[in-house]
This record gives sequence, C-alpha cells and structure tokens, in this order.
Amino acid sequence: MRTRKFELVISLLALGLFATSSMAEAPVAPSNIDPDNHAALAAYYEGLAKEVSDKLEANQQALKEYEAHPYTYGRQGQDLSGHLHANIREYSKELSEDLEQVELHKKMSLVPQDTQINKAKADLLNESVVR
Repeated sequence: MRTRKFELVISLLALGLFATSSMAEAPVAPSNIDPDNHAALAAYYEGLAKEVSDKLEANQQALKEYEAHPYTYGRQGQDLSGHLHANIREYSKELSEDLEQVELHKKMSLVPQDTQINKAKADLLNESVVR
C-alpha cells in the first residue's frame, strides 16, 4: 500500500514536470519554413505579432469597458480586472518578443547568406601579420 502511494506521487510529479517544461517553451517557427529564409521567418513573426496585437487590443478594450462600468460586474469584477491586467501584461511581453524576432530576421535577411570565407586564406593572412 505504501509503495503504491509512493509510485503515484512520483508519477504525478513526473507528469507535472513534463507538463510545465512543455508549456514553458517559446513558439518555434513551423518546420515548413527554411531556417535560412529570414524573409519568410520575419513574415511569420509579423503574423504572430499581429495576432497578439489583436488579442492585446481586445483585452484593453474589455478593461476599459470594465473600468467605465464596474458596478455591472458585481463581485466577480475584481477578478475580471486582475485577469485582464495579467493578460495585458503577458500579451505585451509576447508582442515585444515577436517584434524583436521580426527586427532580427529582417536585419539577417539583408545580409547576403552565400558569402563564404576561405578559412585557409584567412589563416595565412593572420600568420603573415604575426611574423
């Protein structure tokens, strides 16, 4: 009986650890986009930013409506207000992260990707300078 409880507790802890680690990961670009195609990645992150921006705006509108008429929400109004503030904070953070990715990939798309460096020649140049 005691070992059965122990096994149950261990399995629940393992499940909880697995669930939290899978939820904590940032969204990754879909596999159908080539990692070297920075223009497509920038467009993908722009789409994500647009979706998050729409959600952020909807939550801000709902909060504005609540603040204009808090008496219509009763006791649950404070919970709603706290929930909306938390959503706005999270969506703002996510939006800034997506916009950073857009900026990064736009900069990377401007840099030519097919420039190859001749490492042997670069090493020879460094050796001649050292001597």
